[in-house]
Amino acid sequence: LILLSSGLLLSANAWAEQKQLAAPSNQIIFAGQTLTLENHDQQCALRKQDQSLLKLDMPWPCFLSVDRKGQPRVEIFNNAQIIIVEHSTPEPAPSHDCDARYQAIRQIKDQPMEVSKVAHSAGCMTGVMDQKNFVAHFSW
Repeated sequence: LILLSSGLLLSANAWAEQKQLAAPSNQIIFAGQTLTLENHDQQCALRKQDQSLLKLDMPWPCFLSVDRKGQPRVEIFNNAQIIIVEHSTPEPAPSHDCDARYQAIRQIKDQPMEVSKVAHSAGCMTGVMDQKNFVAHFSW
């Protein structure tokens, strides 16, 4: 019985460690600088390396879109770097939908960061986003 209990405890600890590792990151290296997601008066914002704040048009909490490995994703398109910040809140039961929204942020060399308009979705924003979500909200 003690051996079985120890095995269950080790399994629970391994599961907890995996869950901690799977937690979304609130930092990303983007266009050569570290950006950090922050709660700014219950709104999402990105703190730049120079400590300035880039405010987004979505409520806190928010998270960075990830790649297939679960790491924050930087998409490269037409010599621009693009990231996505997401927010998703489940709708009340019995609905299986969410109030989900996201904004893309792009950096073209030697230009200021540009934030897209907010995109909305009823999906719950799980999984990897398609490249079109990164690029469609900007004029090229």
